[in-house]
Amino acid sequence: MIKINKYFIPYLLILFYIGYEKKLLFSLAIVILHEGVHYLVARYFGFAGFQIEILPVGTVLKLRDIDEASTKEELIISLSAPLINLILAAVFYILFTIKPLNIYLLLYECNLIIGLFNLIPAYPLDGGRIIRGILNYKYIYKKANLITVYISLILGIFLIFIYLFLFFAGKSNISLGLIALFIIISSIKERERITYIIMGDIIKKKNKFLKRGYIENRSISVSYKSTLVSILSIVEKNKYNIFYVLDNEMKVIDLIFEQEIIEGLKLYGNITLEEFMDVQDKNYG
Repeated sequence: MIKINKYFIPYLLILFYIGYEKKLLFSLAIVILHEGVHYLVARYFGFAGFQIEILPVGTVLKLRDIDEASTKEELIISLSAPLINLILAAVFYILFTIKPLNIYLLLYECNLIIGLFNLIPAYPLDGGRIIRGILNYKYIYKKANLITVYISLILGIFLIFIYLFLFFAGKSNISLGLIALFIIISSIKERERITYIIMGDIIKKKNKFLKRGYIENRSISVSYKSTLVSILSIVEKNKYNIFYVLDNEMKVIDLIFEQEIIEGLKLYGNITLEEFMDVQDKNYG
C-alpha cells in the first residue's frame, strides 16, 4: 500500500515552481527503489505487510512486524538500501567518466545524496536504526533507543540552527528546514512510543516462540522496592525475561515473569514489586 503524506503535494508544487522538477522526479524514483530494497531484504527474513508513505523529505517503509526483528536482522535491513544507493552511485560515476552524459551525472548525484542522507544517525532515517542497532549490542533496547533519540534530537536542532542562519543570510533552504522539523518530530514520537513498543513486544513473543519453537531467556535480579514501570524499562526486546526479586539482604523472595509485569500494570498501575507480591499472595492465598 502506498500512502501520500498531505504535505507532499504542496511541497512538490513549490519545487516545480522553482525549477527542480527533473531532479525531483529522478530522486523520487530512486527513493522508491531504496524502500523497495528494504522491503525485499525484510521479506527475505520473513517479514510481511508493508506501507510506503511518500513524505516531503523522501519515503518511509513501514513493515507490520519489523519490531520483532533481531538486532542483526534490523541492522542488515537498515544498511541494505543505503549500500545499494552508494553502489549505484559508484556505477553511474564510472559510466560518466567513460561517457560524460548528463543523465549519468544526475543518477550519480541522486544516488550518492540519498545514500549518504539516509545514513545520518537520526530518526526516522536508516542511520537512526543503524545506530540503535549498534548500541543494542551493548545496552538494553530501551536505553539504546533513548540514546539514539537524543542524538537524533541534537542533530535536528543543529539543522534548525543552520536553516535559520541561512535564512537570515538570504539563502533560505526549504528542504533543510523540513528535514530538521521532520527529524525532531519523529524523534519525539519515537521517545513517546518506546514503552508501548516494549509492552507490544512482550505480547508478540508468544507468537514468535510458537513460530520458531524456541526463544532465548534472560534472567536478572531486581530489588523488591522497584516499581513495575522501572522493571518494564529493563526488559530485553528479543528475549524472554525472568526477574529474581531480592530483599535488602540480596535473598531471593520471589520469581516474576515479564507477562506478569504487564498484567500488574493493567490491574494495579505502577506499584512496587513488594506491593505486587502482597496483592498476589492475597489473591492466591
